[in-house]
Amino acid sequence: MNVAFDQWIPVVNSAGKRELASLINVFADGEKYVDLAVRPHERVALMRLFLCIAHAALDGPKNYDEWCEVPKRLPEAARKYLDTWKDSFELFHPTKPWLQVAGLTKKKDGCATATDADDWNPVSKFNFSFATGSNSTLFDHEGSVPSGRNIPLSETVVSMVTFQCFSVGGLIGQVFWNGVRCGELADPKKDNGPVKSSDGPCVPSSMIHALLRGDNLLGSIHLNLPTYNDIQFSYGEREIGKPIWEMMPTSLSDRLKIENATETYVGRLVPLTRVIRLNPSGDQMLMGDGLIYPSYIAGFPQEPTATAIVKQDERSLLSYRPSRAIWRELAAVVVKRGAEGTGGPLSLRAIQDGEGFDLVVAALARDKATIVDTIESVFKIPTRLSTPDGAMNYESEVKNAEKLASRVGWAIEDYRLEVDGGWEGRLKGAGPSKGQLKAKLHSIATIHYWTTVEKNLQLLFSHIDAIGTDSAIPTRDVWRKMLFAAACDAYRVACGQETSRQIKAFAKGWQKLTSTKDEPEDTNETKEEVA
Repeated sequence: MNVAFDQWIPVVNSAGKRELASLINVFADGEKYVDLAVRPHERVALMRLFLCIAHAALDGPKNYDEWCEVPKRLPEAARKYLDTWKDSFELFHPTKPWLQVAGLTKKKDGCATATDADDWNPVSKFNFSFATGSNSTLFDHEGSVPSGRNIPLSETVVSMVTFQCFSVGGLIGQVFWNGVRCGELADPKKDNGPVKSSDGPCVPSSMIHALLRGDNLLGSIHLNLPTYNDIQFSYGEREIGKPIWEMMPTSLSDRLKIENATETYVGRLVPLTRVIRLNPSGDQMLMGDGLIYPSYIAGFPQEPTATAIVKQDERSLLSYRPSRAIWRELAAVVVKRGAEGTGGPLSLRAIQDGEGFDLVVAALARDKATIVDTIESVFKIPTRLSTPDGAMNYESEVKNAEKLASRVGWAIEDYRLEVDGGWEGRLKGAGPSKGQLKAKLHSIATIHYWTTVEKNLQLLFSHIDAIGTDSAIPTRDVWRKMLFAAACDAYRVACGQETSRQIKAFAKGWQKLTSTKDEPEDTNETKEEVA
Protein backbone atom coordinates (compact mmCIF):
# COMPACT_ATOMS: atom_id res chain seq x y z
CA MET A 1 0.00 0.00 0.00
CA ASN A 2 1.21 3.48 -0.88
CA VAL A 3 -0.38 6.06 1.43
CA ALA A 4 0.19 8.83 -1.13
CA PHE A 5 -1.71 7.18 -3.98
CA ASP A 6 -4.00 4.53 -2.42
CA GLN A 7 -7.33 5.40 -0.78
CA TRP A 8 -7.43 5.32 3.04
CA ILE A 9 -8.57 8.77 4.27
CA PRO A 10 -12.30 8.93 5.23
CA VAL A 11 -13.93 11.99 3.64
CA VAL A 12 -17.41 13.33 2.94
CA ASN A 13 -18.04 14.16 -0.72
CA SER A 14 -20.24 16.94 -2.07
CA ALA A 15 -23.22 14.56 -2.13
CA GLY A 16 -22.85 14.00 1.61
CA LYS A 17 -21.60 10.43 1.27
CA ARG A 18 -18.58 8.92 2.98
CA GLU A 19 -15.76 7.61 0.81
CA LEU A 20 -12.04 6.98 0.99
CA ALA A 21 -9.47 9.27 -0.59
CA SER A 22 -5.70 9.14 -1.07
CA LEU A 23 -3.32 11.93 -0.17
CA ILE A 24 -3.05 12.87 -3.83
CA ASN A 25 -6.88 13.04 -4.00
CA VAL A 26 -7.00 15.34 -0.97
CA PHE A 27 -4.70 17.88 -2.62
CA ALA A 28 -5.67 17.50 -6.28
CA ASP A 29 -9.42 17.10 -5.74
CA GLY A 30 -9.84 18.63 -2.29
CA GLU A 31 -12.53 21.01 -3.51
CA LYS A 32 -14.77 17.98 -4.11
CA TYR A 33 -14.64 16.92 -0.46
CA VAL A 34 -16.70 18.82 2.09
CA ASP A 35 -14.85 17.53 5.13
CA LEU A 36 -13.13 14.63 6.83
CA ALA A 37 -15.29 11.82 8.26
CA VAL A 38 -13.23 10.99 11.34
CA ARG A 39 -13.13 11.25 15.13
CA PRO A 40 -11.98 14.50 16.80
CA HIS A 41 -8.39 13.46 17.56
CA GLU A 42 -8.09 11.80 14.13
CA ARG A 43 -9.03 15.11 12.53
CA VAL A 44 -6.19 16.89 14.32
CA ALA A 45 -3.64 14.22 13.35
CA LEU A 46 -4.70 14.09 9.68
CA MET A 47 -4.69 17.87 9.36
CA ARG A 48 -1.15 17.92 10.73
CA LEU A 49 -0.18 15.40 8.04
CA PHE A 50 -1.80 17.53 5.31
CA LEU A 51 -0.08 20.69 6.56
CA CYS A 52 3.27 18.89 6.69
CA ILE A 53 2.94 17.84 3.04
CA ALA A 54 1.70 21.28 1.99
CA HIS A 55 4.66 23.06 3.59
CA ALA A 56 7.12 20.62 2.01
CA ALA A 57 5.49 20.83 -1.43
CA LEU A 58 5.37 24.64 -1.46
CA ASP A 59 8.56 25.28 0.50
CA GLY A 60 6.38 27.88 2.14
CA PRO A 61 4.24 29.91 2.12
CA LYS A 62 6.88 32.34 3.31
CA ASN A 63 4.66 35.40 3.69
CA TYR A 64 1.09 36.60 3.38
CA ASP A 65 1.32 37.24 -0.36
CA GLU A 66 2.44 33.65 -0.95
CA TRP A 67 -0.27 32.43 1.41
CA CYS A 68 -2.93 34.07 -0.75
CA GLU A 69 -1.63 32.10 -3.75
CA VAL A 70 -1.79 28.71 -1.99
CA PRO A 71 -5.17 27.58 -3.44
CA LYS A 72 -3.78 28.01 -6.97
CA ARG A 73 -0.34 26.53 -6.38
CA LEU A 74 -0.92 23.72 -3.88
CA PRO A 75 -2.71 21.05 -5.99
CA GLU A 76 0.03 20.81 -8.63
CA ALA A 77 2.87 21.35 -6.15
CA ALA A 78 1.55 18.54 -3.94
CA ARG A 79 1.16 16.24 -6.91
CA LYS A 80 4.78 16.75 -7.92
CA TYR A 81 6.00 16.39 -4.35
CA LEU A 82 4.15 13.13 -3.68
CA ASP A 83 5.33 11.70 -6.97
CA THR A 84 8.95 12.63 -6.15
CA TRP A 85 8.76 11.04 -2.69
CA LYS A 86 6.55 8.12 -3.73
CA ASP A 87 8.88 5.44 -2.37
CA SER A 88 8.92 7.05 1.08
CA PHE A 89 5.13 6.61 1.32
CA GLU A 90 5.20 2.84 0.81
CA LEU A 91 3.66 1.32 3.92
CA PHE A 92 5.55 -1.97 3.57
CA HIS A 93 8.78 -0.79 1.97
CA PRO A 94 11.55 -3.27 2.88
CA THR A 95 14.03 -0.64 4.11
CA LYS A 96 12.03 2.55 4.73
CA PRO A 97 8.37 1.75 5.48
CA TRP A 98 6.32 4.92 5.94
CA LEU A 99 6.27 6.18 9.53
CA GLN A 100 7.88 2.94 10.73
CA VAL A 101 11.27 1.48 11.63
CA ALA A 102 12.42 -1.39 9.44
CA GLY A 103 15.09 -2.58 11.88
CA LEU A 104 12.71 -3.10 14.80
CA THR A 105 12.69 -6.43 16.63
CA LYS A 106 11.28 -7.81 19.86
CA LYS A 107 14.51 -9.53 20.83
CA LYS A 108 17.89 -7.82 21.04
CA ASP A 109 19.69 -10.38 18.90
CA GLY A 110 16.66 -11.74 17.13
CA CYS A 111 14.48 -10.93 14.19
CA ALA A 112 10.71 -11.03 14.58
CA THR A 113 9.14 -12.97 11.76
CA ALA A 114 5.56 -13.63 10.84
CA THR A 115 5.74 -16.95 12.68
CA ASP A 116 6.81 -15.42 16.01
CA ALA A 117 3.24 -15.00 17.26
CA ASP A 118 4.24 -13.92 20.76
CA ASP A 119 6.37 -11.09 19.41
CA TRP A 120 3.53 -9.26 17.63
CA ASN A 121 0.69 -7.17 19.06
CA PRO A 122 -2.72 -6.54 17.44
CA VAL A 123 -3.01 -3.25 15.55
CA SER A 124 -6.17 -2.57 17.58
CA LYS A 125 -3.80 -1.03 20.16
CA PHE A 126 -3.57 2.00 17.86
CA ASN A 127 -7.28 2.75 18.29
CA PHE A 128 -8.35 4.22 21.65
CA SER A 129 -11.96 3.13 21.09
CA PHE A 130 -11.07 -0.57 21.01
CA ALA A 131 -10.72 -2.81 24.05
CA THR A 132 -7.28 -4.40 23.87
CA GLY A 133 -5.44 -6.27 26.60
CA SER A 134 -6.11 -4.51 29.93
CA ASN A 135 -7.70 -1.52 28.16
CA SER A 136 -11.45 -2.16 28.47
CA THR A 137 -14.10 -0.30 26.50
CA LEU A 138 -17.84 -0.43 27.15
CA PHE A 139 -19.78 -2.65 24.71
CA ASP A 140 -16.60 -3.67 22.86
CA HIS A 141 -16.12 -7.43 23.13
CA GLU A 142 -14.46 -8.24 19.81
CA GLY A 143 -11.02 -8.14 21.40
CA SER A 144 -11.81 -11.37 23.23
CA VAL A 145 -12.72 -13.25 20.04
CA PRO A 146 -9.98 -15.86 19.35
CA SER A 147 -9.69 -14.85 15.71
CA GLY A 148 -9.36 -11.20 16.70
CA ARG A 149 -10.75 -8.21 14.84
CA ASN A 150 -10.78 -7.81 11.11
CA ILE A 151 -9.55 -4.22 10.78
CA PRO A 152 -9.21 -2.82 7.25
CA LEU A 153 -5.72 -1.57 6.45
CA SER A 154 -7.13 1.89 5.70
CA GLU A 155 -8.41 2.18 9.29
CA THR A 156 -5.09 0.96 10.64
CA VAL A 157 -3.22 3.73 8.83
CA VAL A 158 -5.58 6.42 10.20
CA SER A 159 -5.20 5.00 13.71
CA MET A 160 -1.41 4.74 13.39
CA VAL A 161 -1.03 8.39 12.33
CA THR A 162 -3.34 9.44 15.17
CA PHE A 163 -1.58 7.26 17.73
CA GLN A 164 1.75 8.92 16.96
CA CYS A 165 0.24 12.33 17.82
CA PHE A 166 -1.90 11.39 20.82
CA SER A 167 -0.17 8.44 22.47
CA VAL A 168 0.00 8.90 26.25
CA GLY A 169 3.08 8.08 28.26
CA GLY A 170 3.35 5.14 30.61
CA LEU A 171 4.97 1.73 30.67
CA ILE A 172 5.48 -0.12 27.40
CA GLY A 173 7.10 -3.36 26.34
CA GLN A 174 10.69 -3.56 25.14
CA VAL A 175 11.69 -3.49 21.48
CA PHE A 176 15.10 -3.08 19.89
CA TRP A 177 16.12 -0.79 17.03
CA ASN A 178 19.07 -2.36 15.27
CA GLY A 179 19.91 -4.15 18.51
CA VAL A 180 19.55 -1.09 20.79
CA ARG A 181 16.78 -1.02 23.39
CA CYS A 182 14.20 1.71 22.80
CA GLY A 183 13.44 3.62 25.99
CA GLU A 184 14.63 3.62 29.57
CA LEU A 185 13.93 0.64 31.83
CA ALA A 186 11.23 1.35 34.40
CA ASP A 187 13.19 -0.77 36.87
CA PRO A 188 16.95 -0.92 36.13
CA LYS A 189 17.11 -4.21 38.03
CA LYS A 190 14.71 -5.91 35.59
CA ASP A 191 16.51 -6.21 32.29
CA ASN A 192 13.48 -7.81 30.63
CA GLY A 193 10.92 -5.52 32.23
CA PRO A 194 8.90 -2.69 30.66
CA VAL A 195 10.36 0.68 29.69
CA LYS A 196 9.11 4.21 30.25
CA SER A 197 7.40 6.03 27.38
CA SER A 198 6.67 9.72 26.88
CA ASP A 199 3.65 11.64 25.60
CA GLY A 200 2.95 12.42 21.97
CA PRO A 201 3.10 16.15 21.15
CA CYS A 202 -0.70 16.61 20.99
CA VAL A 203 -1.74 15.06 24.30
CA PRO A 204 -0.01 16.90 27.23
CA SER A 205 -2.41 18.73 29.58
CA SER A 206 -5.39 17.38 27.59
CA MET A 207 -4.80 20.43 25.40
CA ILE A 208 -7.64 21.92 23.36
CA HIS A 209 -6.98 22.00 19.60
CA ALA A 210 -8.66 24.47 17.25
CA LEU A 211 -8.79 24.36 13.44
CA LEU A 212 -10.32 26.78 10.96
CA ARG A 213 -12.94 25.25 8.67
CA GLY A 214 -13.18 26.24 5.02
CA ASP A 215 -15.84 25.62 2.38
CA ASN A 216 -14.15 22.34 1.48
CA LEU A 217 -11.21 20.19 2.54
CA LEU A 218 -8.67 22.03 0.38
CA GLY A 219 -9.98 25.32 1.76
CA SER A 220 -9.52 24.04 5.33
CA ILE A 221 -5.91 23.08 4.58
CA HIS A 222 -5.28 26.56 3.18
CA LEU A 223 -6.81 28.35 6.18
CA ASN A 224 -4.75 26.32 8.66
CA LEU A 225 -1.46 26.69 6.79
CA PRO A 226 0.63 29.35 8.59
CA THR A 227 3.26 31.38 6.80
CA TYR A 228 6.93 31.00 7.64
CA ASN A 229 6.80 34.53 9.02
CA ASP A 230 4.09 33.50 11.49
CA ILE A 231 5.90 30.28 12.37
CA GLN A 232 9.09 32.18 13.18
CA PHE A 233 7.04 34.74 15.11
CA SER A 234 5.82 31.93 17.37
CA TYR A 235 8.76 29.49 17.28
CA GLY A 236 11.63 31.97 17.23
CA GLU A 237 14.83 31.24 15.36
CA ARG A 238 14.30 27.47 15.25
CA GLU A 239 14.61 25.81 11.87
CA ILE A 240 11.35 25.30 9.95
CA GLY A 241 12.45 21.71 9.45
CA LYS A 242 11.59 18.88 7.07
CA PRO A 243 9.02 16.04 7.21
CA ILE A 244 10.24 12.99 9.05
CA TRP A 245 10.16 10.82 5.91
CA GLU A 246 12.69 13.18 4.29
CA MET A 247 15.01 12.92 7.32
CA MET A 248 14.09 9.60 8.91
CA PRO A 249 16.45 8.78 11.81
CA THR A 250 18.50 5.66 11.14
CA SER A 251 19.12 4.92 14.82
CA LEU A 252 18.60 6.31 18.31
CA SER A 253 21.98 8.07 18.03
CA ASP A 254 21.16 9.89 14.77
CA ARG A 255 21.24 13.27 16.53
CA LEU A 256 20.71 15.68 13.61
CA LYS A 257 17.69 13.82 12.21
CA ILE A 258 16.19 13.35 15.67
CA GLU A 259 16.54 17.09 16.30
CA ASN A 260 14.73 17.76 13.02
CA ALA A 261 11.95 15.37 14.01
CA THR A 262 11.46 16.65 17.57
CA GLU A 263 12.50 20.30 17.64
CA THR A 264 11.41 21.84 14.32
CA TYR A 265 7.93 22.98 13.34
CA VAL A 266 7.51 20.78 10.25
CA GLY A 267 9.35 17.82 11.75
CA ARG A 268 6.94 17.65 14.71
CA LEU A 269 3.77 17.75 12.58
CA VAL A 270 4.00 14.01 11.88
CA PRO A 271 5.77 12.63 14.96
CA LEU A 272 7.45 9.32 15.75
CA THR A 273 6.37 9.08 19.39
CA ARG A 274 6.37 5.30 19.09
CA VAL A 275 8.66 3.16 16.96
CA ILE A 276 6.44 0.83 14.96
CA ARG A 277 6.84 -1.97 12.49
CA LEU A 278 3.74 -3.44 10.83
CA ASN A 279 3.56 -7.14 10.08
CA PRO A 280 3.20 -7.80 6.31
CA SER A 281 -0.29 -9.11 7.10
CA GLY A 282 -1.27 -5.64 8.31
CA ASP A 283 -3.15 -6.95 11.36
CA GLN A 284 -0.22 -7.08 13.81
CA MET A 285 2.72 -4.90 14.73
CA LEU A 286 5.74 -4.32 16.93
CA MET A 287 5.72 -1.15 19.00
CA GLY A 288 8.02 0.50 21.50
CA ASP A 289 9.04 3.85 22.94
CA GLY A 290 10.05 6.32 20.24
CA LEU A 291 11.41 9.84 20.11
CA ILE A 292 10.94 12.32 22.96
CA TYR A 293 9.10 15.51 22.01
CA PRO A 294 9.77 18.59 24.18
CA SER A 295 6.54 19.91 25.67
CA TYR A 296 5.17 23.33 26.57
CA ILE A 297 5.88 22.63 30.23
CA ALA A 298 9.55 22.13 29.29
CA GLY A 299 9.65 25.54 27.57
CA PHE A 300 8.83 24.54 23.98
CA PRO A 301 6.24 26.67 22.10
CA GLN A 302 2.69 25.32 22.14
CA GLU A 303 1.52 23.19 19.24
CA PRO A 304 0.17 25.19 16.26
CA THR A 305 -3.44 24.20 17.06
CA ALA A 306 -3.20 24.69 20.84
CA THR A 307 -4.05 27.67 23.04
CA ALA A 308 -1.81 29.07 25.76
CA ILE A 309 -3.25 31.22 28.55
CA VAL A 310 -2.02 33.16 31.57
CA LYS A 311 -3.65 32.12 34.82
CA GLN A 312 -2.51 33.45 38.18
CA ASP A 313 0.60 34.90 36.49
CA GLU A 314 1.57 31.49 35.12
CA ARG A 315 1.41 30.40 31.49
CA SER A 316 -0.28 27.09 30.75
CA LEU A 317 -2.07 25.24 27.98
CA LEU A 318 -5.83 25.57 27.80
CA SER A 319 -7.04 22.12 28.86
CA TYR A 320 -10.20 20.22 28.08
CA ARG A 321 -12.22 19.17 31.10
CA PRO A 322 -15.24 16.92 30.45
CA SER A 323 -17.04 18.85 33.21
CA ARG A 324 -16.74 22.14 31.30
CA ALA A 325 -18.24 22.62 27.84
CA ILE A 326 -15.82 23.93 25.23
CA TRP A 327 -17.95 26.94 24.27
CA ARG A 328 -17.15 28.44 27.68
CA GLU A 329 -13.47 28.60 26.67
CA LEU A 330 -13.93 30.34 23.31
CA ALA A 331 -12.87 33.77 24.56
CA ALA A 332 -9.36 32.37 25.11
CA VAL A 333 -9.24 30.23 21.94
CA VAL A 334 -10.02 33.07 19.50
CA VAL A 335 -7.27 35.39 20.78
CA LYS A 336 -4.56 35.81 18.16
CA ARG A 337 -1.22 34.47 19.31
CA GLY A 338 1.02 37.27 20.56
CA ALA A 339 4.75 37.79 20.82
CA GLU A 340 4.71 36.61 24.44
CA GLY A 341 3.51 33.19 23.28
CA THR A 342 -0.06 33.24 24.58
CA GLY A 343 -3.14 33.02 22.42
CA GLY A 344 -5.02 30.57 20.23
CA PRO A 345 -4.08 28.55 17.14
CA LEU A 346 -1.35 29.88 14.91
CA SER A 347 -3.71 29.90 11.91
CA LEU A 348 -5.73 32.80 13.39
CA ARG A 349 -2.93 35.20 12.49
CA ALA A 350 -4.06 35.00 8.85
CA ILE A 351 -7.63 36.06 9.73
CA GLN A 352 -8.20 39.72 9.01
CA ASP A 353 -9.67 41.93 11.74
CA GLY A 354 -13.45 42.13 11.50
CA GLU A 355 -13.67 38.82 9.64
CA GLY A 356 -15.86 36.00 10.97
CA PHE A 357 -14.86 32.35 10.61
CA ASP A 358 -15.86 28.79 11.36
CA LEU A 359 -13.85 27.07 14.06
CA VAL A 360 -13.62 23.36 14.82
CA VAL A 361 -12.52 22.78 18.41
CA ALA A 362 -11.40 19.26 19.32
CA ALA A 363 -9.80 17.68 22.36
CA LEU A 364 -8.85 14.40 23.95
CA ALA A 365 -9.03 14.17 27.73
CA ARG A 366 -6.60 11.89 29.53
CA ASP A 367 -6.09 10.83 33.13
CA LYS A 368 -2.43 9.87 33.37
CA ALA A 369 -2.09 6.97 30.89
CA THR A 370 -5.84 6.50 30.42
CA ILE A 371 -7.94 8.09 27.67
CA VAL A 372 -11.09 9.51 29.27
CA ASP A 373 -13.06 11.21 26.49
CA THR A 374 -12.89 12.99 23.14
CA ILE A 375 -14.94 15.99 22.04
CA GLU A 376 -15.48 18.08 18.93
CA SER A 377 -17.56 21.22 18.49
CA VAL A 378 -18.03 23.54 15.51
CA PHE A 379 -18.64 27.25 16.06
CA LYS A 380 -19.45 30.09 13.70
CA ILE A 381 -17.40 32.78 15.39
CA PRO A 382 -18.95 36.29 15.34
CA THR A 383 -16.74 38.97 13.85
CA ARG A 384 -16.51 40.87 17.14
CA LEU A 385 -15.62 37.92 19.34
CA SER A 386 -12.00 38.07 18.25
CA THR A 387 -11.75 41.75 19.28
CA PRO A 388 -10.68 42.71 22.83
CA ASP A 389 -14.13 44.14 23.63
CA GLY A 390 -15.90 41.12 22.21
CA ALA A 391 -13.74 38.62 24.08
CA MET A 392 -14.11 40.57 27.34
CA ASN A 393 -17.90 40.70 27.03
CA TYR A 394 -18.11 37.04 26.04
CA GLU A 395 -16.07 36.00 29.05
CA SER A 396 -18.20 38.20 31.29
CA GLU A 397 -21.43 36.61 30.06
CA VAL A 398 -19.98 33.11 30.52
CA LYS A 399 -19.24 34.05 34.13
CA ASN A 400 -22.82 35.26 34.52
CA ALA A 401 -24.02 31.87 33.31
CA GLU A 402 -21.70 30.12 35.76
CA LYS A 403 -22.92 32.28 38.65
CA LEU A 404 -26.52 31.31 37.89
CA ALA A 405 -25.50 27.64 37.80
CA SER A 406 -23.96 28.07 41.26
CA ARG A 407 -27.09 29.82 42.49
CA VAL A 408 -29.20 26.88 41.33
CA GLY A 409 -26.88 24.65 43.37
CA TRP A 410 -27.29 26.72 46.56
CA ALA A 411 -31.07 26.75 46.11
CA ILE A 412 -31.12 22.97 45.78
CA GLU A 413 -29.02 22.62 48.92
CA ASP A 414 -31.49 24.78 50.85
CA TYR A 415 -34.30 22.60 49.52
CA ARG A 416 -32.49 19.42 50.57
CA LEU A 417 -31.73 20.77 54.05
CA GLU A 418 -35.42 21.52 54.55
CA VAL A 419 -36.63 18.16 53.22
CA ASP A 420 -33.89 15.91 54.61
CA GLY A 421 -32.90 16.56 58.22
CA GLY A 422 -29.87 14.29 57.96
CA TRP A 423 -28.34 15.97 54.91
CA GLU A 424 -26.12 18.39 56.82
CA GLY A 425 -24.72 15.54 58.92
CA ARG A 426 -23.90 13.50 55.80
CA LEU A 427 -22.06 16.48 54.34
CA LYS A 428 -19.92 16.80 57.46
CA GLY A 429 -19.25 13.08 57.47
CA ALA A 430 -18.17 13.11 53.82
CA GLY A 431 -15.01 15.05 54.65
CA PRO A 432 -12.88 15.65 51.51
CA SER A 433 -15.62 14.00 49.41
CA LYS A 434 -18.08 16.76 50.29
CA GLY A 435 -17.81 18.31 46.84
CA GLN A 436 -18.55 15.00 45.09
CA LEU A 437 -21.62 14.47 47.26
CA LYS A 438 -22.90 17.93 46.33
CA ALA A 439 -22.17 17.25 42.65
CA LYS A 440 -24.38 14.18 42.79
CA LEU A 441 -27.16 16.26 44.37
CA HIS A 442 -26.89 18.99 41.74
CA SER A 443 -26.33 16.80 38.67
CA ILE A 444 -29.94 16.64 37.43
CA ALA A 445 -30.33 20.42 37.63
CA THR A 446 -26.93 21.34 36.23
CA ILE A 447 -27.25 18.98 33.27
CA HIS A 448 -30.68 20.45 32.49
CA TYR A 449 -29.41 24.02 32.92
CA TRP A 450 -26.27 23.74 30.79
CA THR A 451 -28.04 21.77 28.07
CA THR A 452 -30.65 24.53 27.77
CA VAL A 453 -28.00 27.24 27.74
CA GLU A 454 -25.97 25.50 25.04
CA LYS A 455 -29.07 25.11 22.86
CA ASN A 456 -29.49 28.88 23.03
CA LEU A 457 -25.84 29.79 22.53
CA GLN A 458 -26.72 31.72 19.39
CA LEU A 459 -28.31 34.37 21.63
CA LEU A 460 -24.89 35.04 23.16
CA PHE A 461 -23.24 35.17 19.73
CA SER A 462 -25.91 37.63 18.56
CA HIS A 463 -25.16 39.86 21.54
CA ILE A 464 -21.41 39.78 20.89
CA ASP A 465 -21.95 40.62 17.23
CA ALA A 466 -24.13 43.57 18.26
CA ILE A 467 -21.52 45.18 20.53
CA GLY A 468 -21.02 48.79 19.51
CA THR A 469 -24.51 49.06 18.00
CA ASP A 470 -27.95 50.02 19.33
CA SER A 471 -28.80 46.31 19.56
CA ALA A 472 -26.12 45.51 22.13
CA ILE A 473 -28.29 46.06 25.24
CA PRO A 474 -31.48 44.41 23.88
CA THR A 475 -29.59 41.31 22.72
CA ARG A 476 -27.77 41.09 26.05
CA ASP A 477 -31.10 41.27 27.90
CA VAL A 478 -32.54 38.46 25.77
CA TRP A 479 -29.52 36.27 26.59
CA ARG A 480 -29.71 37.00 30.32
CA LYS A 481 -33.47 36.40 30.47
CA MET A 482 -32.88 33.02 28.86
CA LEU A 483 -30.23 32.21 31.48
CA PHE A 484 -32.60 33.05 34.33
CA ALA A 485 -35.45 31.05 32.79
CA ALA A 486 -33.12 28.08 32.30
CA ALA A 487 -32.03 28.30 35.96
CA CYS A 488 -35.63 28.37 37.16
CA ASP A 489 -36.59 25.41 34.97
CA ALA A 490 -33.58 23.44 36.22
CA TYR A 491 -34.59 24.08 39.82
CA ARG A 492 -38.17 22.93 39.13
CA VAL A 493 -36.91 19.75 37.48
CA ALA A 494 -34.71 18.83 40.45
CA CYS A 495 -37.00 19.83 43.33
CA GLY A 496 -40.41 18.23 43.72
CA GLN A 497 -43.56 19.91 45.11
CA GLU A 498 -45.74 16.90 45.87
CA THR A 499 -46.05 17.23 49.68
CA SER A 500 -46.52 20.16 52.01
CA ARG A 501 -42.96 19.65 53.28
CA GLN A 502 -41.61 19.75 49.73
CA ILE A 503 -43.65 22.85 48.90
CA LYS A 504 -42.21 24.62 51.94
CA ALA A 505 -38.68 23.54 50.98
CA PHE A 506 -39.27 24.57 47.37
CA ALA A 507 -40.31 28.06 48.44
CA LYS A 508 -37.20 28.44 50.58
CA GLY A 509 -34.90 27.34 47.75
CA TRP A 510 -36.78 29.50 45.24
CA GLN A 511 -36.15 32.55 47.40
CA LYS A 512 -32.41 31.75 47.36
CA LEU A 513 -32.46 31.27 43.57
CA THR A 514 -34.27 34.52 42.80
CA SER A 515 -32.50 36.62 45.43
CA THR A 516 -30.20 39.38 44.26
CA LYS A 517 -27.87 39.01 47.23
CA ASP A 518 -24.23 38.14 46.71
CA GLU A 519 -23.24 34.48 46.54
CA PRO A 520 -22.05 32.65 49.67
CA GLU A 521 -18.34 32.79 50.46
CA ASP A 522 -17.81 29.00 50.53
CA THR A 523 -18.49 28.40 46.83
CA ASN A 524 -15.00 27.09 46.14
CA GLU A 525 -15.66 23.87 47.99
CA THR A 526 -18.79 22.97 46.08
CA LYS A 527 -19.36 20.47 43.35
CA GLU A 528 -17.69 19.77 40.04
CA GLU A 529 -19.74 21.27 37.25
CA VAL A 530 -21.57 19.16 34.72
CA ALA A 531 -21.84 20.76 31.32
